[in-house]
Amino acid sequence: GVGRGLPAALPGRVVRVITTTDLGFAWTAMRTSWGMCGTSTGVARILKFERERQPTVWLDAGDLTVGAAAQLRGERPWQEAASLPLSAAAAGNHDFDEGAAALNAAARRLPFPLLCANVSAGLPGHVLLETPCGPLGVIGLTHPFVHLFADVPEPVSETGGVVRALAQDLRASGARWVIVLLHEGVTWWPAAPVGTRQSQLVRLASAWAGEADLIVGGHTPAGWTGAIGGTPAGHPYAFASTVLVADLPCDAGGAVIRGLFKVPADEPVPPGPAALAVQEAERRIIGESRHTWLSRTAVGRYLPDLIAAALAEASGAEAAFVPPGKHVTQAPLDGCVSAVAAGSVSELDLVRIFGGHDPPVVTELEPGEFDRMVRAHDALAAPGSRAGDAVWWNWCRMPSGTQRRAGEPRTVAMLPSALPVARDLLRRELSVEPAGTCVIEACARLLNRGHSPGT
Repeated sequence: GVGRGLPAALPGRVVRVITTTDLGFAWTAMRTSWGMCGTSTGVARILKFERERQPTVWLDAGDLTVGAAAQLRGERPWQEAASLPLSAAAAGNHDFDEGAAALNAAARRLPFPLLCANVSAGLPGHVLLETPCGPLGVIGLTHPFVHLFADVPEPVSETGGVVRALAQDLRASGARWVIVLLHEGVTWWPAAPVGTRQSQLVRLASAWAGEADLIVGGHTPAGWTGAIGGTPAGHPYAFASTVLVADLPCDAGGAVIRGLFKVPADEPVPPGPAALAVQEAERRIIGESRHTWLSRTAVGRYLPDLIAAALAEASGAEAAFVPPGKHVTQAPLDGCVSAVAAGSVSELDLVRIFGGHDPPVVTELEPGEFDRMVRAHDALAAPGSRAGDAVWWNWCRMPSGTQRRAGEPRTVAMLPSALPVARDLLRRELSVEPAGTCVIEACARLLNRGHSPGT
C-alpha cells in the first residue's frame, strides 16, 4: 500500500507537509528508464492516506502545467491543475511562459493560491493556511532568473527583505510555522544516481533562511535534502516521481525532513483532457529503435547526439547543437533525464523530447564559432565547474549533443528554446530562420534506419 513507504509522524510532530515540483509532466503515468513515473493522482492518494493519520498539507514548488499535455493540446492543463487538492503552490518559470497576464487569468481559476513574492506579476506573495493544529504561513518565490526564461519583470534583487517582511506579517497574523517555496534547487549531475552541490542555493537563500521553519526547492529534476543556515531544506525529484515529506513540531520551530518517497503511477479516473491527449499520443507508433538512447553521461548512445542528428536531418544544416537541459522527460532517479527505449517509439516518446512538432531554426556562424560554442557550453556544464553554478540555463550538468556534417560548419540547427543559450555562449545576437521539416518526423526516420553514434 501507499502508506508503507511513508513513516508515521514522530512524537511531538503535529502537521505533515508533502511537497512536489514540476507537476506538469504527471497527469498520467509515462515510462522512464527506471520504470513508470508517478502521477499527480498518486500524490493525491498519498495525501488522502496521510490525512487519515494526521493533519497534512500538499505544497508545490512550481511549474504546474508544462509538459507533453500542453504541447499535444496546444493549451495549458489548468483544468487538471484546478482539480488537485493542493493547499498552495509557488509560480515556476514555465508557469510564466505565456506571460504574467495569462498566468494571472489562470491563477484566478485555481482553488488554491499561486504565490510569487519576488516578481511584480499580480500574484500574492504569501498565504496563511488554517490547519487543525494552528495557522501555517507559506511564502512563494519564483526562479531568480525568471525574466531570462519568460517575458516578465526582473525579480527583486533584495529577496531577504521581502521574505523577512512577509514572514513577520505571517507570524503577526498567528502563523505557528512559516514555509518558503523557492522555484530553484541544488546543482546536480549524474553520479550514483546523482551528485549534488548546494553552494548556489545557499547563496540565494542565506539572507532569509532564518525566517523559515522549512525551505522547499524545485526547478531542477534531482532530489536533495539538507539545511540552509540551520533551516531544514530540500526538494523532491521532479514530475511527481517522489514527494518530499516533512513533519512540523507542536511548538513553533523547525521541521524534521523525513525523506523522499516514490509516488505510485495511479491513473486518473476518469481521465481528463490532458491525460487523454497523452494516452492517445502514446498509442500512435511512429517508429522503431534498435537501441536504447539515454541522456546520461558516459553512455554509448547519448540521446542528445541523436537529437542533434535529427535536427541536422530535418534542416539540412551543416551542424546541430543541443543543450541537454532542453530535452528533459523524466526525473533522474537513475541519473538519466530522458530516454528512448529500444523497440516501438510512439509520438508521445518524441513529443516529450522535442516539445512539439515545430521545425528547428538555423543560424549562420562565423568560422570557429561552432567549436567555441560547444567548448564553452561543456566547460560550464562540467560537474566540477563552480563558475557554472550561477549560470541561469545551466541546471543540467552534461555535455552538449552535437552533429557535424562539415569540417568548419557555418550553418547550425537548434531548437528555438536553445537559441538563448547559444547567444549567451557566443555573447552576441544570432539571426535565425525556420528551416526544414518537423524534427519529430526526422528523428523517426533516423530511428527506422537504425541510426547509431557516428553515422
